[in-house]
Amino acid sequence: MARRDYTIELENITPVITGIPFLKYLNFSLTNQKAANMDAMFNVKVNKLPVIASVFLLTKGKRRLNVFQMSVDICEALNNTAPNKFLSVFKDEMLRTSNIPKHCPLQENVLYSVRNYTVNDESYPPILPDATWQFEININNGNNKNLKTGIVKITGHIRRI
Repeated sequence: MARRDYTIELENITPVITGIPFLKYLNFSLTNQKAANMDAMFNVKVNKLPVIASVFLLTKGKRRLNVFQMSVDICEALNNTAPNKFLSVFKDEMLRTSNIPKHCPLQENVLYSVRNYTVNDESYPPILPDATWQFEININNGNNKNLKTGIVKITGHIRRI
């Protein structure tokens, strides 16, 4: 595989939780510009976890250009092959670096941890533009897909090396 002439760096992770009744605890941190951590605990056994995953490029004028968006149920994605290459890369690294099971249900009062989730440049297309990007996960309440109860924003950069 050819070496990439760019690197993907993480800048920050911002969870905005507005009311997820089934979530007892959620915390994110960065180890460095290439690795992230997460801890989560649920109040109930979780069999469905619908989310909307989006990727935005951020312009110098601070506009957000949506380049990818997909609705997916995390439990279905864990149980099956991820529906596309991008989510497959994300899922494989998450399972490699965590105690998250390969299928649901996610158990009540179990601390699920991801440690040093690493962004591997080789897992992404050979050509990417220099850009600031934002990966956003909208967590739905499960009953109303239009009601966003939590958003996790991960911001970073694609930089030439």
